[in-house]
Amino acid sequence: MFTDAGSIKIFCLTVLSALLMVSVLRWSGLRMFSMASQTYSSGTHSAAFVTCPNDTVAKQLARGIVEKKLAACVNIVPQITSVYEWQGKIEEDNEVLLLQSSL
Repeated sequence: MFTDAGSIKIFCLTVLSALLMVSVLRWSGLRMFSMASQTYSSGTHSAAFVTCPNDTVAKQLARGIVEKKLAACVNIVPQITSVYEWQGKIEEDNEVLLLQSSL
């Protein structure tokens, strides 16, 4: 099957690479499935981007999220302008952005 040492070396490296890739592909496949099925598995990370109509609402939501230990920290980013279509019209509103990272 193999005619020289170089061919054997290439074959062995190919097999070793394939074996290593199986675990990487399995891990990434499980992560993708977890994200797609919206199930949570321990050790995964998540982030939520939420816009609020004003700073008062943003602070109320942020406090509630942290108090209930749904997040370790919530960042409030002021002054976001959102342009979107609503009921057939193009709308534009100023909003406040909340960034939440999981515990």
